[in-house]
Amino acid sequence: MRLAKPISVALLLSCIWSIGSAPVWAENEQGFQELFSGTAELGDGSTVEVNFPLSFEEVNGTWYFRAGRQQIAMSAPPQQYNLQLAVQPDDSMVYIAEFANRYMRRFHITIGEHSLVLEPGPSSNRYGLSLSIDNRPMLFERRTPTISITMDENGITGVRSDGFVRDLSSRRVE
Repeated sequence: MRLAKPISVALLLSCIWSIGSAPVWAENEQGFQELFSGTAELGDGSTVEVNFPLSFEEVNGTWYFRAGRQQIAMSAPPQQYNLQLAVQPDDSMVYIAEFANRYMRRFHITIGEHSLVLEPGPSSNRYGLSLSIDNRPMLFERRTPTISITMDENGITGVRSDGFVRDLSSRRVE
């Protein structure tokens, strides 16, 4: 009968240890689901909703990276997902396939904690557009710039851009 107490104490300690360690396991769990969401104003003045998923999920034991309707089996997500922009300089509009199937004059999009805002820019700018990434205003430097969403197994780690220059004319006195 003396063995019953030590076994039950060991079992109790084991249960306490497993309960205490469960949150640590959940924090280290990989995978994410994000969504480019917001609105875009098209060239004809109409407005469309933007809902474009970006995720890394396990389905039936296999990990998949998903962008929109496309998915591919992968052991880890890519290091970045690139949004390729095409600028129509004569009309100051941008085409991004993930956001709309037509050229846009403006948009306000969020993904995770990040925001992307396209607006008409200074008339002195050669393309007449301004893009703000996380409240950092930028001007288009070329017709085919890129916005890169960087990520790891747990989600989005940042947003980078290529083909833009910092808009220093927008400095404000606060």
